[in-house]
Amino acid sequence: MANTHESSTGLYRFIIILIIFCLLYWVLAGKMLGLYDEVEQVVAKKSKDEFVTSINHIRHQWMRDKQSEVEMSLVGQSTLTSEGLLKARVNRNGFATHVVTSSKAQCDGLFENLQSIALSDVNSVEILDHGQIIGCKYYKNSVLLFKYMFLNGIVSSS
Repeated sequence: MANTHESSTGLYRFIIILIIFCLLYWVLAGKMLGLYDEVEQVVAKKSKDEFVTSINHIRHQWMRDKQSEVEMSLVGQSTLTSEGLLKARVNRNGFATHVVTSSKAQCDGLFENLQSIALSDVNSVEILDHGQIIGCKYYKNSVLLFKYMFLNGIVSSS
């Protein structure tokens, strides 16, 4: 009889410990998922801010030189071109539309050279108007990072 009482007490203890572990896992997993989402938001904001800074720098160069192609040195990038120069084609308003020194497609070349997230983590979609590319949308894990419109240089998250 005592043996049956001890085994049922051990079973209850096991169930209580299992419930405690499940609760701890549930609480910690929720916090970790929240932390992951926060990190993703920070990375997306950093990418957008770097892109805006690069677009503004290119436009500043264009305003000074008034050339249809702007050339600038790349600093602090791990994947530099052979001479460390970026040559971007700009439109009549001075906003970058294409990276000449990149062999990538138009939107991919802009993304790869104007901010620091790896292109392999991102999908780019061309924004078309009457068959002409007027901008780019960049997605990471099916979530919009930002879009860039060539005509006015606006970079937005919506």
